[in-house]
Amino acid sequence: MSENGEERIEKTVERIPTGILDDLISGGVPRGSVILLIGDPKAGKSTFLTQFAYNQLRNGTPVIGVLIDVSKYEFISNALDFGWEFMPFLDEKIILLDAYSQRLRKAPKFSFDETVIADLSDTTRLLDAIKDTTLKILSTTHADKIVGFISSMTPVFFETSRKEIYKFLEELREFAHRNRQVWILEMNSGIEEPYVEMMVKAIVDGIIELRLMEEGKTLKRYLRIYGMRRTAHKLDWIEYNITPEGIKLLL
Repeated sequence: MSENGEERIEKTVERIPTGILDDLISGGVPRGSVILLIGDPKAGKSTFLTQFAYNQLRNGTPVIGVLIDVSKYEFISNALDFGWEFMPFLDEKIILLDAYSQRLRKAPKFSFDETVIADLSDTTRLLDAIKDTTLKILSTTHADKIVGFISSMTPVFFETSRKEIYKFLEELREFAHRNRQVWILEMNSGIEEPYVEMMVKAIVDGIIELRLMEEGKTLKRYLRIYGMRRTAHKLDWIEYNITPEGIKLLL
């Protein structure tokens, strides 16, 4: 396709800026996308998600967060280390669904709190909670766009069958496409079942990969983007640092 042809196509794609790597993806993630954020432990995946969510709130975009590997208190507290204050937005512009507390405590699989995911293995309920939260935001804010994130898919893989995982991802993608939402799903690379990782990569609309690489006696962080639909981007590894203000690319 010609360069001019690519430009004409890009003008038809409405994007959600991340505030992190937009220069690499034509200005942002295409609306109606489910993106996999995968990488090494301690590479900065949680920082990326939190920074992405905070940038959306500053731009006036409501956020749905599904917390699986961290409590609400930890999520909000960790964000303050970077100066990102979520409390003024909580329960209005950002709704955090807690799938962490009852999974950790092995509590009974029910809850009267609509923001608590009582049974993580029941992916149908998880998707219903996402849909219900979307409706709640739309009815109270009349927002024209919504973004979401899942703080870690890895525990889901150990508590749910492959069939249910596949069904959940397919239905979440269909929901995101239909409602033109952007969802980012976090996952550790190198999980015990490579098939699951391959399955997730095959379903999502794009992949952001974070790596810790040893160079001499120094650990450096790199990211790359691939498979993002409707987006022209390079496959180069780009170095980044985690600064007091969040992730900064070294371009």
